[in-house]
Amino acid sequence: MSRILIVDDSPVEIKIIRRLLGDEYELLEVTSGQVAIELINETMPDLILLDIIMPGMDGLSICKMIKSQSVTHEIPVIFITSASTSRDVVKGFEAGGQDYIIKPFHYSELRARIKVHLDLKRSKETLLKYAKELETKNQELNDLLAKLETVAMTDFLTGLVNRRHMTQRIKAEATDLNAKQGKITFIMADIDEFKKVNDTYGHECGDLVIKEVADMIKSVVREEDVIARWGGEEFLMMLPGIDLEGGKIVAERIRRGIETTDFSYQEKVLSMTITLGVAELDPTLGIDASIKKADEALYKGKHQSKNCVVS
Repeated sequence: MSRILIVDDSPVEIKIIRRLLGDEYELLEVTSGQVAIELINETMPDLILLDIIMPGMDGLSICKMIKSQSVTHEIPVIFITSASTSRDVVKGFEAGGQDYIIKPFHYSELRARIKVHLDLKRSKETLLKYAKELETKNQELNDLLAKLETVAMTDFLTGLVNRRHMTQRIKAEATDLNAKQGKITFIMADIDEFKKVNDTYGHECGDLVIKEVADMIKSVVREEDVIARWGGEEFLMMLPGIDLEGGKIVAERIRRGIETTDFSYQEKVLSMTITLGVAELDPTLGIDASIKKADEALYKGKHQSKNCVVS
């Protein structure tokens, strides 16, 4: 049942309104502005029937106060008054009133106007509810899309970027550095004798080794460097702003770090090594050919001795 507050300094007018509205609404009534403000904040009525001409705080002042508060701003106010000039009507709307009924009013008109504004209020509340739900759903969808995008760019085992995303990053970085005449060095790395690990201890152990190697590489390179899981046990690093000699220094740190790390699996301790090929981006060759140079250096190292850095 909708709650309606009647604010009028005339008990007779209040009695008339109460009789006209009957038991269809829950009716509250006050005869002073200050009491009305207190009651509105306490009870949050669905609609207010407000007389304009009242002693002390008049109806316009009451309405302005109601509309100035965020918690009561949306409560519809219908002015009921004997003041009938256009100027009075305009003042009522300027104060924030939604409607205006002139005394003496007709029973059917009063009920019709109340129904219209209560229906409008309910419709607005429903729309706001749907809007909030839609906003929540949109945010959930955006979050899901962001997660899917992250998944699409990330290797699930290591948390590194995958080959597809690495290719995009390299192209973007190369374009930026070419404009600045900067350098980029690539490091291609491959875990030595990795097939033996899988064959001897199983793929679970192999996954553990790959993940720990990835963590070791992350601990060596800078935040601005990009590491990708390029293949099964193969990694590609992009070092922006670093030349070939600087890239070889980074690669040697990685090689040494892997060589001196103990990999533990089910109470077994494994020693692993890694071979790395280093090549600087050559703008005349392009990205793919420069990466291929790093790959060729890697396989040169594999055929020579493994556990080495080749450029």
